[in-house]
Amino acid sequence: MGRRDLPEARVLLEDIAENAHLLDLDLHLAEPSTDNQFATCLIAEHRGEIVGVAGGAGLGLDLAELEVSDMEIARRIRLLDFLAVRPADRGAGLGTLLTTTLLDQFRSDGARLTVANLAAGRHELIPVYTAWGWTIGPRGAGLPIQIGPDPLVIGDSPALRGAWKALVPGVRATLLPGISVPVVTGAV
Repeated sequence: MGRRDLPEARVLLEDIAENAHLLDLDLHLAEPSTDNQFATCLIAEHRGEIVGVAGGAGLGLDLAELEVSDMEIARRIRLLDFLAVRPADRGAGLGTLLTTTLLDQFRSDGARLTVANLAAGRHELIPVYTAWGWTIGPRGAGLPIQIGPDPLVIGDSPALRGAWKALVPGVRATLLPGISVPVVTGAV
């Protein structure tokens, strides 16, 4: 994706994000980003028009008390930031192709886990992501991930559902002693 693609990409994203004009798409441009060198964006075009867009970046956690560096977390855990397909082109597998290609890129870059936040009102996304092999959590519960010795809950906003997908063997939901919910382990 290049700067010339930004206006058309934003139009697609308006369908899925209330504040699409505020999204920092510069983070996902093809040039290496100073903010996040693990950011990736894919554009699908048909006859010169952008019909789909998907982007993600390394998970940004800036917590001093973690034993794992911010850079290592961003390298190993990627956030699927956005996925949009032009309404007229939905149902033809383009979203699947964009997502699969993006996850393959994450995997080849060394990522072990991909996470996403699904808006609570977007019930139609649950069967789609489930069919793609993602695990979807309950609304507002967040996603417990073991980073260092203790699990950390991410995405625990009441307006979101956490979702995750292992990119390599060994990343899985595990019951840990003293914790009543499964924790995603093996990501870092």
